[in-house]
Amino acid sequence: MTTYATTTGEARPVHPTRTDQAAVLPLHAELYLLAHDDDTGKQLINEQSLAIGLAGALLLELWFTGRIYIGWAFDYKRQQWREAPGQLVVAKPGPTANPLTDAALAAVERVARIHAGGDQLRTWLRGFAASDLRERVQANMIMIGLLRRTQVRRYAGLVRTETYLPVHERYAVRARAHVKDAVAYHERQGRHRTAPDDQTVALCGLTAALELSEFLYDGRSNRELTQWLRYVVDRHDEATIRAVVTAVDAGRGDLAVAAM
Repeated sequence: MTTYATTTGEARPVHPTRTDQAAVLPLHAELYLLAHDDDTGKQLINEQSLAIGLAGALLLELWFTGRIYIGWAFDYKRQQWREAPGQLVVAKPGPTANPLTDAALAAVERVARIHAGGDQLRTWLRGFAASDLRERVQANMIMIGLLRRTQVRRYAGLVRTETYLPVHERYAVRARAHVKDAVAYHERQGRHRTAPDDQTVALCGLTAALELSEFLYDGRSNRELTQWLRYVVDRHDEATIRAVVTAVDAGRGDLAVAAM
């Protein structure tokens, strides 16, 4: 997390501000779209893995807006902030105007209160992802008008199944474009392009962690593109994003071990 020095010499967390927020969907919505087929609405990866990724996206949205601190704790004895990997702190409680982020913030408050020690970040991810999160995200996107219910014909039109597709095709196309532009910025060493912002970098990291690279239709091998996505995150000067992406990656590993 970026910090600045105060007049008393202590370091305090600083949250980035998003520019032109109306130009893009929330991070969790972009990730949801990347994880579903544009034409059929079919989920492209394991539901538990997607839930972990969506949880990470929602947590970062709280951080984007200054609602929480990730990886910091307040030392009451010394009256200053200190780095504390895996710790979560609520900076600004209260309604967020979105039921998903309201629930996420309430869950952060509970974890921070009950699990005083240990890795609160991974504990929060596992717990919040386990609460039918993919379905809740889908319902929220339907409610706010990003998804619509439709029928898809299968088996030469003999069978009709209901699914949910984006209201506008450009939503998913634009999400992929953000990721590709971030890679192009680093590949071309910044020539004629704008550096990716925090949300785009987070989307790159979560896409790599969930192994969604092949669905970006970039023309590269999955391995090469995943390496580029991780490079985008590593080159971005924001440790908080790296911490959450790493925790999501580890959470998927936990799921794999539990399934054995």
